[in-house]
Amino acid sequence: MAPSWRLGLASMVAAAWMLPAALRAQGSRTCDVVVDSTLGVGRKVDIGQGRFRFYAGGGVWAHCKGQITKMHSDSVAWYPEFDRFDMVGGVTFRDSAVNLNSQRATYVLNQERLDAYGNAVLRNLVTGSVLTGPTITYLRRAQGVRDSAELIAPNRPTVRYLAVGDTAGAPPWVITSDRLRLVGNTEAWAGGNVRIRREDFDAHSDSARLNVDAGGGRLVGHARVEGSGGGTQPDAAGYTLTGRNIDFKIDGKKLTWVQAEDSSLATSADWRLSADTIAFDIENDQVQGGEAWGDSLTSTASSVGQTITADSLVIAAPDQQLTEVRGIGAARAVAKRDSTDADPDWVVGDTVIARFDSTGGGRRGLVGLAALGKAGARYRVYEADQPTKLAGIDYSRGDRITAHFTGAAIERVDVAGNADGVYLQVPATTADSTAPKAPAADSVATPRPGTGGGG
Repeated sequence: MAPSWRLGLASMVAAAWMLPAALRAQGSRTCDVVVDSTLGVGRKVDIGQGRFRFYAGGGVWAHCKGQITKMHSDSVAWYPEFDRFDMVGGVTFRDSAVNLNSQRATYVLNQERLDAYGNAVLRNLVTGSVLTGPTITYLRRAQGVRDSAELIAPNRPTVRYLAVGDTAGAPPWVITSDRLRLVGNTEAWAGGNVRIRREDFDAHSDSARLNVDAGGGRLVGHARVEGSGGGTQPDAAGYTLTGRNIDFKIDGKKLTWVQAEDSSLATSADWRLSADTIAFDIENDQVQGGEAWGDSLTSTASSVGQTITADSLVIAAPDQQLTEVRGIGAARAVAKRDSTDADPDWVVGDTVIARFDSTGGGRRGLVGLAALGKAGARYRVYEADQPTKLAGIDYSRGDRITAHFTGAAIERVDVAGNADGVYLQVPATTADSTAPKAPAADSVATPRPGTGGGG
C-alpha cells in the first residue's frame, strides 16, 4: 500500500524537507516545483523508475526552486511522467510578472505553460493590466522556451489593457472579444466581435491588433470608431468613422489619427463625409481636419444644404468646427435653399473651395464658395423685394468664380478670366418650379454684360 500521511502546521518544516526530491521534474526546466507545506493529507504513489506521483489536499503551498514564483491551492496532483502539476480550488499563482487567480490550473513545466480555468483573473504586475475570462493560458517567459510572455484567452474575455509604453495616467484599453492574445507588455490581438473602449473613443470590428511600441493599431472587418468629441465634456458633439478597416495612431494618453478604408463614411453634428479612404487628425478628442480620396467612390462632403463632390477632398475642422472643404479634381458644389429645394444652385471647377462659419442656431453654414480652373456656375436670382420670387437664372463660366451668400442662397457671383455667361429672365407669371431650363455651363457662348465684374 502506498504510504500516506496528514501534515499539520507543526509538520511544515518536515514537509518542505521531504518533498522536493519527489517533485523535481526529470530533465531540465525553468521551474522545479517544491511543495513547502500542506495542511491536509498527502500521498505518494510509486510509478517506477524512481518517480512518484504526489497528491495533497487541505491547502497546499509551493514554489519554484530558486525563484520568487509561488503557488497555492486547496489541493494538488503532481504527474512527473507528464511534467504536469495540477492545482484545484482557490488557485493563486504569482511570479515576477503576473498574479493569477482561478478555480483550477494546470502547470505544464517543460512548456512553461499555465492553463487556468474558472473565473480566471490575471493582473500584470509590470503594467497594471487586468485580464479576466473563463480560461486563461499563461505562457511564461523563459530562456530557451520563449523570449516574451504570452497570454491567450478564449470564450469572450475582457482585458483592461495598459502597456509599458503608456504614459502616466493613460486610460486603459478595455478590450472585449471572442478571443484575445497578449504578447509581452506592448502587443495585443483580438478576434471575433471586438469592442475596444477608452475615455476618448469606442471602437468595433471583426478583429483588431494593438502595438503600443509602434504607437497604433488596426481594426479589421466592419470597423467603426465613435469619438467622444471632447473627452470629459459630456455634451460635446462626437464623430463616427466606419470602413472595412481602420488604422489608428496613439500618443501616450490620446488618439491622434484615424484612417478608414474601403467604402468609408464619417459623420459629425455638422457634416457627413464619404469616400474610398478617409483620414482624420485628432487632438483633444476632436477632429481637427482630414482628407478623403479614392478611385471607386466619388469623395463627397455634405453639410446642411450643401454637398461637395470631387476626386479628393481636404477638410479643415479645428476643434471639430467645419471651416473649409477643398475639392480637388472634377469638383462640384451644390447649395440648396432648404430641404425641399429640387433644383439647387451649383458651381464646378478643377478645384472648389467652400468656406463655413456659424450661421445661427448653433450650426455651421456655407458663407463662401470659389471655383478655380474651368469654372462654371449656375444660380437663381430672386427679386430684391421678394426673396422667394424667382427673377431669373444665371449661367457663368471663367477661370475663377467666387460666389457670395446670403443665408443659404447665392447672392452674387463674381467671374474672372475668360468670363462669359448667359442670364435667362423668368416671366413674372412663371413659378420657380416651372423655371425654364438652360444649356449646361460649359456650352454657354452668349455673354451677358457685366459678367466679368459680378453677377
